Amino acid sequence: MKRHTLLVCVSGPDGAGKSSLAGRVATSLRGHGYAVATPYCYGCVVCRRLPERLRSRYTASPAPRRSFASAAGTLVGRLHGWVDAAELAVRLAQATARARLTGRGRPTAVVTDRGPLDALVKFDPVPHSALAAVLTRLSKFCHVTLLLDAEPEVLAERDGVFAIGPLADLRNRYRRWASRPPDADVVDAAAPPATVAAEAMRRVLARQRTPESTAEPLGDADGRKHVVISTFDDLHNPHYRGGGALLVYKVARRLAETHRVTVITVAAHGGSETRDGVRYRRIPLGWAGPRFGQLLYHAVLPLMARRLPHDLWLESFTPPFSTSFLPLYSRSRVVGLAQSLSGAAMSRKYHLPFFLVERFGLRFYEDVVVLNEADGATVRRHSPRTVTHLIPNGIERPPVRPERIGDGDYIAFLGRVDVWTKGLDLLLAAHAGGSPPMPLLLAGAGAPGEEAKLVGLLGATGAEARWIGEVTGSDKHRFLEGCAFTVLPSRGEAFGIVALESMAYGKPVVHFDLPTLRWMDGGGNVPVPAFDVDALARQLCALAKDEERRRRLGRLAYEAAQWFSWERTAGQYLTLVQRLLDAPGPPRSTAEATPREAEREEAAS
Repeated sequence: MKRHTLLVCVSGPDGAGKSSLAGRVATSLRGHGYAVATPYCYGCVVCRRLPERLRSRYTASPAPRRSFASAAGTLVGRLHGWVDAAELAVRLAQATARARLTGRGRPTAVVTDRGPLDALVKFDPVPHSALAAVLTRLSKFCHVTLLLDAEPEVLAERDGVFAIGPLADLRNRYRRWASRPPDADVVDAAAPPATVAAEAMRRVLARQRTPESTAEPLGDADGRKHVVISTFDDLHNPHYRGGGALLVYKVARRLAETHRVTVITVAAHGGSETRDGVRYRRIPLGWAGPRFGQLLYHAVLPLMARRLPHDLWLESFTPPFSTSFLPLYSRSRVVGLAQSLSGAAMSRKYHLPFFLVERFGLRFYEDVVVLNEADGATVRRHSPRTVTHLIPNGIERPPVRPERIGDGDYIAFLGRVDVWTKGLDLLLAAHAGGSPPMPLLLAGAGAPGEEAKLVGLLGATGAEARWIGEVTGSDKHRFLEGCAFTVLPSRGEAFGIVALESMAYGKPVVHFDLPTLRWMDGGGNVPVPAFDVDALARQLCALAKDEERRRRLGRLAYEAAQWFSWERTAGQYLTLVQRLLDAPGPPRSTAEATPREAEREEAAS
């Protein structure tokens, strides 16, 4: 059953008793079986650095007088509001992760005495401004917003600092902004504290069913070993959904036949569920986007490895520097899954030394699974004691009509829209320069910024090329079946699952000659000198004109793809996991066998 962390925000003017009520609600929730985190959300970095007389002077609303000073004050207020909103979001996310780490199967809750409603009142932005929209959206993550309301005289008597007039104005602002949170409940703060707490708990429990009937058992009652797989990517991830996510899904299902399996991944709202015998726990970091989210994921994952009991951990490496250094935090064995050794590529893209972090981190892994011999050599070069296990990805074999092998009406690109990494700028330049007698269709989705770059390139190159968006299911089947051949112009690939999918349809693959893609050699592929746009243009033009060559290469591609299957891949992972779990100490392959012996052993299993 899928459950989210219950987020309770206690809001209201000074003197309403927010802190004391938040404490009472947290204590009551613990009594109901919840693991509760209580973040301290007062004071962003600006509030901590500036004195009260400066930080309270500005709001995000425009001042009545249209002067330079009033405009400057409004700008400062807006900037302060953005900083406050960002820090509030981070602290709530940290508290949610902390509650999940300590939950151990129990339902989790976060209770704070300052939420997005308080930020709206503090900065009082223009109702239709971007800041108001962001804070309103943040308030929607709160399952319950308890607004403590009382007469200004009551607030002034309790507060002892502000007079009745300012508190009355503050109360009116709370009432005005209270319509923004979708689940705001007004609670009478003038009642006795016990009465207020009881009413608040009634409102909270009405939003979330009492967990006794849904709580999951702790421990390992069935005696099966617990295997954890961590991956930033997921089949529901709107930004990636790559081959690594599909691999984790297939392997987790196979391992769940004989082991307890938990998959740690990322989603916008967090939550957990059990599907196909696999427990999925999603860290609520999706709001941070694909790049900043990956950095936060690297920061949170070691805490989970420390807190979550397990017998074996499979860590799928994540950009920008691959490793999260989990062997330093886990009490059990950690196996690295090198679905992507991204350090070098990310260093070239962002001009930061990510590759140094990756090289240093590889030294802590006893075992790393690689997809190709080139990555295996890289791992052994930087960490000679690490044993590499060569297990390629698999594929679901589609039904293929013999007459469609090598036959089609267009050149196809299928993959994530990431202009630099996937080499889409090089592909469009080659297609425009070579002018092949076939149009180029690009299918895939990516971050909004990357999609905008692609649209700009399509307009600038003037090539006969068109982006058709994301294709899935039967649309993807028709897209691959109808193309003459596919092109993989990536600047870096760990395996290229799209190439294997194309080969399964009997379609040749044109690609840059990267060491990590040489598993295709002799399988209907057409390698081109790396990043040579003119050579790529010549091959696109030649293959588009030569139907007989396409059919010959397509038959080779189809035959080569028959060696790859998810059943075989998942079986190899199951064999590896069982061997590592059964080993009483470091296995012979770690201490004595050479890396190449270990790879041959895995390839034959």
